[in-house]
Amino acid sequence: MSKKSKPSYSVGKTVGKLIADLKPIAWALFICAVICVCSVLLTVQTPEIINDMTNMLYDYGTKGTTLDMVQMGKWCIQLLVMYGGAAVLSSLMVVLMTNITSRYYTKGMRVRISEKIKKLPVSFVDNTPNGELLSRMMNDVSNMSNTIHVIINTFVDGFVRIVLITILMYQVNWAMATAVVVLVPLSVVLSVYISNKSEKTWHEFRKVNGQMYAFIEEDYGGFDTVKAYNLEEGQREKFVNITNDFRGKMKKGYILSGLIQPIIALTNSIAYVAVCVVGGLLATQPNPTVSVGDIVEIVLFAKMFAGPLESIAGGMGSIQHTLACANRVYKLLEMPELTQQPIVQFGGQGEVEFRDVCFSYSADKPLIQHLNLKVKAGQKVALVGPTGGGKTTIVNLLMRFYDVDSGSILIDGVDISTVDRATVREQFGMVLQDTWLFNGTVFDNIAYGTENATMEQVEQAAKYAYVDHFVNSLPNGYNTVINEESTNISSGQKQLLTIARSYLANRRMLILDEATSNVDTRTEILLQQAMDRLLKGRTSFVIAHRLSTIVNADVILVVNNGQVVEQGTHKELLERNGFYTKIYNSQYELLN
Repeated sequence: MSKKSKPSYSVGKTVGKLIADLKPIAWALFICAVICVCSVLLTVQTPEIINDMTNMLYDYGTKGTTLDMVQMGKWCIQLLVMYGGAAVLSSLMVVLMTNITSRYYTKGMRVRISEKIKKLPVSFVDNTPNGELLSRMMNDVSNMSNTIHVIINTFVDGFVRIVLITILMYQVNWAMATAVVVLVPLSVVLSVYISNKSEKTWHEFRKVNGQMYAFIEEDYGGFDTVKAYNLEEGQREKFVNITNDFRGKMKKGYILSGLIQPIIALTNSIAYVAVCVVGGLLATQPNPTVSVGDIVEIVLFAKMFAGPLESIAGGMGSIQHTLACANRVYKLLEMPELTQQPIVQFGGQGEVEFRDVCFSYSADKPLIQHLNLKVKAGQKVALVGPTGGGKTTIVNLLMRFYDVDSGSILIDGVDISTVDRATVREQFGMVLQDTWLFNGTVFDNIAYGTENATMEQVEQAAKYAYVDHFVNSLPNGYNTVINEESTNISSGQKQLLTIARSYLANRRMLILDEATSNVDTRTEILLQQAMDRLLKGRTSFVIAHRLSTIVNADVILVVNNGQVVEQGTHKELLERNGFYTKIYNSQYELLN
């Protein structure tokens, strides 16, 4: 996405989008708002009762009037009920808000991000660090969820409190009420100004936060390599630099956001002084228009007035933080998706054709140029050549991980660019050099990609891959749990399981990336026999690094700099004494 088209959201627009995303839980938020208002209504009545109690005590102490203990007891019970009821309602609202936002909003937003990633080009995932995606999905969404609490707890509660308290204060005495209210515009203007200043800092903070997550994910993902090369100190220094930057941005952001509440507190302290001064002057007049209880009531109202203002100001700072998170999340959610295409049934033969295919990952570095290739059904095609020559790129294009720049790729005469990507990928089974297993049982890992697989089918696939004996030697057999990093089995055993997975999937076309490179020689021989049996009758593309494994291929494509420089059988290529012969002989020279 170009810099010009990058979305940027103001505070108002961010809150608007957040509110728009709250439609599924609007009923729950409405209930929370009602509970919030009820809590406020209970709380704002207490100063009037305290006013009456203060006046009774004042008259008793100064004028010797009778102290009505029964009435005092009733007032105390009323205060207890009001304060207790408000506390219960506030607690109920917090519990309800937490459950609703966690269960629906937070979960829903993360599911949306997950679904969105599935619809984005593979290039996005290739070019975005895993830690960056984790940061957006976890931290950013959590911060956006917290803002929902801010909107309900702060703005609904704060607005209702401010309106009611203002009305009640003016009913007591307009002069003291004005002393409190007159300072509000100043504090709000100052808080908005500082909040706007903090916006840029929070954007920078979220960027560094994503970098830190990416570094941690990569560092621990390559923990063994770091230890093997004694790079702990270097990695520590890099991490220290990132965290120092992280700390600096976070410190600056929190300082700016933190200035808001002290400014509000200062203005409210001045309001308390103003109330006391004005109230004292009015109460000491020959014909006082206010009582001591009125002054106490206004002071209590002023204190209650301060709370919503501080919360609203703090909420504005929180929204600035949320703005930085929302920019990242909504930018991801609004990225152009891959177009949905019709599901087309292929003929079933397994013929593949490349017609004048051109492709490059970046415009200034051409890679595949005018590739033409026709593969008959059931043929075994080997791709050989130097690293970076374009072997894996050809497979990526065939699987539609990337789309061609020009030309076309056809399966059974159908241009795959006109077919749903999932349908294209359903035609292929894959066994890669970099194995991937997840935290689950051996059964689950073999059955991955095959719905409703039975134990009998899984065991049969394991026997084909010569992995059945090894699995039965595990403590719980096929129910043995493979841990998250797959460290409780060897690299060769991992490869055997992925080969068994491919057997079970039973796709009519196969892609293999030196699938036997991580096993010992004896196991490789057994696997090669099993692979030959697996490949029989299926169209297959084999990326080969050891040429001894593809001497029986029907077609060998020698790829260099994105071009098929030679094509033929093993015997034909050796007779030409060209680039393939040099590669082949160099491997045996290394062995000798």
